[in-house]
Amino acid sequence: MQTISLDTVIPQQDKKITSIYNTEARQIVHLQLSATQEIPTHKSPKQVFIIVKSGKVVFTVSDQEITLSPNEVLVMEPDEYHSLKALEDTSILVIKS
Repeated sequence: MQTISLDTVIPQQDKKITSIYNTEARQIVHLQLSATQEIPTHKSPKQVFIIVKSGKVVFTVSDQEITLSPNEVLVMEPDEYHSLKALEDTSILVIKS
């Protein structure tokens, strides 16, 4: 068994990516963004689950925008192009499988 604490604070204008679990079949990443930070368009060969822990973020997926808030989940299929922009200081879990 393993436990991992995700309670950290990010300095203003810093992006923090922490790998929590990584195997060939599955990846779990904790991503923290400061307000207004963006991640440009990219895709993943795996199905992606986005779980917002805190803050607010806008995802653009296949030219559609969706705003996510805490406790909301976004599911993307493999090879879907997407980008994101933090509207507030944001903490999300990214699960690829």
